[in-house]
Amino acid sequence: QAYNCLIHFYKRPDFRHLMEVVCDLLKGPVYLAGEEVTCLITFSNTSPTPLSSDAGCVLAWASAQLNCFCTVSDSKVAILDKSVTRKSSNPGHGPQSYQTSFQPTAGEAGLAVLSTPTKILFCDLTLHPGERRTYSYIETVPHTASPTYRGTSVKYSYKVSIGTQRLNCPTSMLRVPIRVLSIAGCRADSGPGEREDRLGPTSPFLEEEGVGDSPADLIMQSVQDITSKRRTSYFNIANSRGKVCKFCLYKRSYRLGEDIVGTFDFTVGSVQCVQYSVSLQLREGIEQEYRVKEDQQDKLVTHSKHHEVCLGFSHSHMALPIPLQLAPSFSTPICSVSYILHFEFVTSVAGVVSQPVPEEEGGSEWQVGTGPVLSCSHLTIIIPGT
Repeated sequence: QAYNCLIHFYKRPDFRHLMEVVCDLLKGPVYLAGEEVTCLITFSNTSPTPLSSDAGCVLAWASAQLNCFCTVSDSKVAILDKSVTRKSSNPGHGPQSYQTSFQPTAGEAGLAVLSTPTKILFCDLTLHPGERRTYSYIETVPHTASPTYRGTSVKYSYKVSIGTQRLNCPTSMLRVPIRVLSIAGCRADSGPGEREDRLGPTSPFLEEEGVGDSPADLIMQSVQDITSKRRTSYFNIANSRGKVCKFCLYKRSYRLGEDIVGTFDFTVGSVQCVQYSVSLQLREGIEQEYRVKEDQQDKLVTHSKHHEVCLGFSHSHMALPIPLQLAPSFSTPICSVSYILHFEFVTSVAGVVSQPVPEEEGGSEWQVGTGPVLSCSHLTIIIPGT
């Protein structure tokens, strides 16, 4: 997927050279923490056919850097740096039109919490009309990087910043947004002991595992190992009048895009359940030292829901999809993002009475008095599988 940006360089009010900078992300806009971001950056002089006296366009330099910006809501999160506003992470000492140095964070919203070392693409490049040059930029997303996240109180965003300057002209910037997915504990350079614990067939006649695999393949293998292990958990759900049902959850770690599957056993309950609903909720919590109010509550956002009428059922099951656009579970010094299952049960208060229905209508009719029951369960959601 290519991201295009036209950068105009003016020498006089009637411009003579028009430069085009194109950034091509070879692997697409989504990357894993620990994976390499590979870009092909093309500089082209798209000016018309030159005169004999035209010496071409001279670019003094070009550099690139990967940045992660953290933007917070002032009403919910204490300002990280009093000199930083939400409008600009680096306001500078004057308008950007007068800048002549590479400042990738200038004018960006929020605080730059991650900046990789700046890499110089070239120095002193002359391009005549119709000429172009392509340079490669490769940078590894740190393993400790937080994922891309757009919450109600905190936002984390990643951008590849490319800057260049024509001789005796101000600096021009091209910023390409990317999405980063990360999970704590999943690294591409896992040791031999961790490889022995991985799931799947093994054979002494096969080549050593991990040889020749890309970092993304190794990370996804670690994710597969975590999410494939079944750890069945049982929950007894009851109210003040007795037990309602037993809920079975087969595992607690899931990939984005996967279905959360669980079963309900109503035969063990002494209270009749009429209907239930299960919601997947994202819980965003701000760390205590960054809270504006001491009694500030965590923010809950519902993303998917399963509802079913279960009157007369002995068993029932649910399949709750996890949207791909969600962020994985993560934690930073500022905030933590986790997921829970929120249950709501409607139970019978006065018992269930079956009434006959005319034969031509078929079936039977139930009359019940109802009351609510609430419960929740914690989950871990990590990056999606391929």
